Amino acid sequence: MKRFISSLLLGLLVIASATSFTACQNAEKNAPHDKAAAPEATEAPAATPTEAPEEDNAEALAKKEAEETARKEAQAIYEKNCQSCHAMAPPSPNAPSIIALAGQYRARYSKRAGAVADMASFIKEPAVGKSILGTSTLERFGLMAPLSLPDEELEKVAGWLWDQYDPEFEGDADCR
Repeated sequence: MKRFISSLLLGLLVIASATSFTACQNAEKNAPHDKAAAPEATEAPAATPTEAPEEDNAEALAKKEAEETARKEAQAIYEKNCQSCHAMAPPSPNAPSIIALAGQYRARYSKRAGAVADMASFIKEPAVGKSILGTSTLERFGLMAPLSLPDEELEKVAGWLWDQYDPEFEGDADCR
């Protein structure tokens, strides 16, 4: 009985395969091979984003260069004013690391603009009520000293800090 069912299933499989193969061959025979005969033939293909006019490419390149310049300026502000206390990654003996802080801000804020404004405000005038860090972190490191930088520089370095977010980082701001 098992042999009969196995033979029957094998036969059905062969028939189904042959039918499918024949249907594919018929569809291929009936398909138009001449592009002019094809009903969907068009005169010219639509422009793709990579085929944008030179002005758009120049504008995009200028924007990219301006972003890179701003990033470098912000990193230089960090290196000059912040790096002595805030290391990039744990362990950071003097203050929470940049990666940990970026993670804390990303956890609290959904949008960059609000986070940057609050970071800049905190850096300019640190206060316990403005801190995103927990009590144990404040007890461990204390409250940072205010930085007397122009508002433009505060915003640049705060935006740079936001961009240092690493989704793979699993530590907290205490940097234990």
